[in-house]
Amino acid sequence: MIDLTTGWVQHPGVSGGWHLEYVDPVCGFDISIVTGPKGSGLMGVIAPGQPTTYEAWLPGLSNPTGYLTLDEIRGIIMYFREKHRDEAMYMD
Repeated sequence: MIDLTTGWVQHPGVSGGWHLEYVDPVCGFDISIVTGPKGSGLMGVIAPGQPTTYEAWLPGLSNPTGYLTLDEIRGIIMYFREKHRDEAMYMD
C-alpha cells in the first residue's frame, strides 16, 4: 500500500499550503509532494469545488512535476517500484 494521506504538515513557506515528504519503503527514494491555495506559486492547487492537485519532486528530475492527482503519483511510484524490481533481478 502506498499511503499518501498521512504525514502532511503545513508548508513552511506557503500560507495555506501543505507538504508531505514520502519515503518509499520498497525503493528508498524520497518524493516531496506539496499543494496550496490558488495563486500560491505551487503547481498544485487546493480549490473549493475542484479536485486537489499536487506538485511532486520525483527521483531523477531537476524540476518538479505539477498538477498531478494522488492517484497519478501512486501510479508513478508503482512504476518506479517495477523498474527497481526489474533492475534488481538482472544485477547478478
